[in-house]
Amino acid sequence: MSANGQLQATVAVNELLGALLPGAKKIVVSDAGESQVRGNHKGSKAKMIDRNLKRMVELRERDEVSLKKRQKRLKIRAIKANRASREKTEQAAKLKVLEEHRKCGNLSAKERKYLNKLAERNAKKVGAWELEEEDREELRELQQRIISQISIDRSKRGQTRRKKIKAFREEIKPGAADRRYPGLTPGLAPVGLSDEEESSDED
Repeated sequence: MSANGQLQATVAVNELLGALLPGAKKIVVSDAGESQVRGNHKGSKAKMIDRNLKRMVELRERDEVSLKKRQKRLKIRAIKANRASREKTEQAAKLKVLEEHRKCGNLSAKERKYLNKLAERNAKKVGAWELEEEDREELRELQQRIISQISIDRSKRGQTRRKKIKAFREEIKPGAADRRYPGLTPGLAPVGLSDEEESSDED
């Protein structure tokens, strides 16, 4: 096969791989006429094509599985929503029928028992809400006490901190350091000695 024919075949294979598997390694033809795969893949073109086709099949299968899972989740969600709406409408219709029976005065024992149970459940819910409203005032008072205690503690802490800072600043006034250690400069060098005296002492 001539170099030109091999180059055309390589380009065709690269286009095919690019169409089937985006991001697949491309085959490069060197100057010596040998084809090389970009990357670390070793083997012939046929092996590389086979490997890429297998990878493509795996990707398709994985996509199909994830698509099926997603569809199943959506289906389950739709079924649950339908069931909930159906139960709600059934309960509303049942309550309407029971209300009509109650008005007419021909409730059966089973219907009366169901209504009593429903009334108890609703009364418990309302009772829980009422308890919350009664306790709400007590909760507000407790919150106010806690908040006031926290603010008092914060103000006390702030005052003590300000006092400490003020005392510290008074201790380190600029003139105070000079009076404590006479004869020393801020760099702790002795005052009064010149450089000539120091050099004569060293000799």
